[in-house]
Amino acid sequence: MAAHNHLVPITLLLGLFFFLASPPALACDAGDRAALLKIQAGFQNPGKFTSWNKSTNCCTWYAVKCNSHDDGGRVISLYYWGDGAASGGLSGRLPDELGDLPFLFDLTLANHTNVYGVLPLTLTRLTRLSSLYLPLNSLSGALPSFLTQIRSLTVIDLSYNKFSGLIPPEFSNFPALDILFLQANNLEGEIPTTIGNLSKSLLPLDLSLSGNMLSGNIPKELLAANWRTLDLSYNNLTGNATPLFGANKAITYMDLSFNKLEFDMTGIEFPVKLIILTLENNMITGSIPAQINQLSDLLIFNVSSNQLCGIIPAGPVMDRFDNTHFFPSKCLCRSKVSCV
Repeated sequence: MAAHNHLVPITLLLGLFFFLASPPALACDAGDRAALLKIQAGFQNPGKFTSWNKSTNCCTWYAVKCNSHDDGGRVISLYYWGDGAASGGLSGRLPDELGDLPFLFDLTLANHTNVYGVLPLTLTRLTRLSSLYLPLNSLSGALPSFLTQIRSLTVIDLSYNKFSGLIPPEFSNFPALDILFLQANNLEGEIPTTIGNLSKSLLPLDLSLSGNMLSGNIPKELLAANWRTLDLSYNNLTGNATPLFGANKAITYMDLSFNKLEFDMTGIEFPVKLIILTLENNMITGSIPAQINQLSDLLIFNVSSNQLCGIIPAGPVMDRFDNTHFFPSKCLCRSKVSCV
């Protein structure tokens, strides 16, 4: 019994040690708290923002992350991935007060189908913002060129919204951009010739313009740029895309399907790092080069519904794919016998 009694003060001492060793919760900056409460009020149905209470530390609120600062915890991330049309998501226009969080590094409000309106000009005040992640909402209007004033941006994802009009040529002026996703909107017109300037460094970028109403030839500047992933599918693009190919290109994902591209595949060299290559539903002619069997990492390949001809080169890569990846095409076949 005596030995048991000795454990009591030891337990208390350990508890006191861990209490003193644990850092206290960051005190929320008063200006950031005020901005967050205005953002909460700006949405008609605050969803999980109902947990935000002005009498509590905003650094502990749902979807909020703070960083330490001499003047108190500053909000560096606002991250709320919703449930689409399900109840509990956000509703209403994007509030202007999003621009009143000057230390914000990440702004993620995604999959809230009842969030609508245009991107507010106040976003340009977020001079530290790296990630602007607003997909799967109902945002609309023209893509604002003023976003290029946020020089710190490395990621822009405005996909699956209702943006319309042209892609601003100024979108080439992001000095640090690594990812630009604009797919599944209502964008139209030609791709700006300047867009290839995004890839002016040695580091490859990710670009997706899929599922819009873009037309015209792919600009030569874009064709010559250095991409890691490139998705231009489901548009009305025309012309020759062969400059995208080359054994030494860094690209791993290329989707040009469902366009009106016309070029001869016979003489091209495929980038050896390709993992995904989809070209179906175009007007591509020629034959499939045997070099395709050197793409050891290729997992997805589709050239169906083109005007290709000749023997599909047998080998360890092409043997992975059944006929649905090649036909119907003009006169592709698996062997000389089947070509007769």
